[in-house]
Amino acid sequence: MSVATEQDSSWKEILDQYFPEFMAFFFPKIYKDLDWSRPPEFLDKELEQLFNEGEAGRRLVDKLVKVYRLGTAEPIWLLIHLEIQGYADPTFAQRMFIYNYRLYDRYYQPRGIKPGSEGRLDKVVSLAVLTDGNKGYHPKQFHIKEWGFELLFKFPSVKLLKYNENWAALEANPNPFAMVTMAVLRMHENKRKPPEERFNAKLGLTRRLYQRDYNRKEIIDLYRFIDNIIRLPEELDQEFRREVIRYEEEEHMPYVSSIERLGREDGLKEGLEKGRQEGRQEGRQEGRQEGTVILILRLLKRRFGEQLPEVEQALSFLSLGQLEELGEAILDFSNPNDLALWLQAQGKTHA
Repeated sequence: MSVATEQDSSWKEILDQYFPEFMAFFFPKIYKDLDWSRPPEFLDKELEQLFNEGEAGRRLVDKLVKVYRLGTAEPIWLLIHLEIQGYADPTFAQRMFIYNYRLYDRYYQPRGIKPGSEGRLDKVVSLAVLTDGNKGYHPKQFHIKEWGFELLFKFPSVKLLKYNENWAALEANPNPFAMVTMAVLRMHENKRKPPEERFNAKLGLTRRLYQRDYNRKEIIDLYRFIDNIIRLPEELDQEFRREVIRYEEEEHMPYVSSIERLGREDGLKEGLEKGRQEGRQEGRQEGRQEGTVILILRLLKRRFGEQLPEVEQALSFLSLGQLEELGEAILDFSNPNDLALWLQAQGKTHA
């Protein structure tokens, strides 16, 4: 799995976990107009069904979220079409327009139609957050004008690089997406600098997690995001983890990586035992192997995101003993390349 794919996965996870906080941070006026007593509903699969991945090129993250307007006599819901765009694409504004009108055409219900129990769709609103490092790139509208015909499509668009102008405000903001923004900005700032600079930036951000009043889950979720956004060479990555341990011991704070590791170990032991029990109940060696493969894939998905079919195929060739050895080895993997190297060492390869 590429670094870009891992970063995509990190954005998707953090949006799913903290969407209200995302809206409060980047789009505060919209946040105040929404009824957050009704949990947002993610319609990403509907979005995938409406649009062909190949027709728009590679995106970073796109989301479709159903939310409700605050203070209406009858339930009125809106669709928020959100794009997290990670590179300077000259066709981005056009794509935003195309996605918006297709969604509007698919979901809009005229006011004359009596709403159902779930209410009626009022509008489709498109929003963009630009995470790239190009200062001159900031699309906000799509405009066509010819022979008296004119079409103007505007959309709220936030550029993360703009937050560099007031770093002190980011440091003072308790919203989790202030930390997300700082991680992206530090990543761009240190992308072409020596790895030691990235090391210092990553360590500084991680320490700041503990200096805020985040709960344990927030610390772990944000730590995972920072860990995937700012990557280090293996040697420096190990040193980084030792520094985090040292800092936490000095400050008498829980160790994030230990919490993650213990969780993975407990989950792995429970999963492997479940696989053994299922295999014993069926009385077949292949039953045990199949159950263990499934659990290994679940563990890999939690650590590195969805796996390619080639990975599952490679695992299917491993013996039960090898699968259990892999389960233990995963705990020490720092990136997906470690999995590829491990499989190669077993005489197996995958794309």
